[in-house]
Amino acid sequence: MKTGDQISPPGGYVGGGLQLQTDLAVDPAGNVWVMNNWQDIDSCYANPSEALSTRCGGQGVVIFYGVAKPVRAPQIGPAHGYE
Repeated sequence: MKTGDQISPPGGYVGGGLQLQTDLAVDPAGNVWVMNNWQDIDSCYANPSEALSTRCGGQGVVIFYGVAKPVRAPQIGPAHGYE
């Protein structure tokens, strides 16, 4: 594959693992870590009982190994590419 080629299936990635992402990060090896904030959608937007009110928080991380260009991990601030 070359830069810009689609790597997802024609319908995109679907399923509970990639819904309501809150953040992502690229590590020094080029792995992309996607933080997921999906567990019980009714707890997020409805008026849930107190016992279920914390079920909106995420419960997973999806990792795409080697799909990004490696970056230099910063001591502070945003990551920078290798030059």
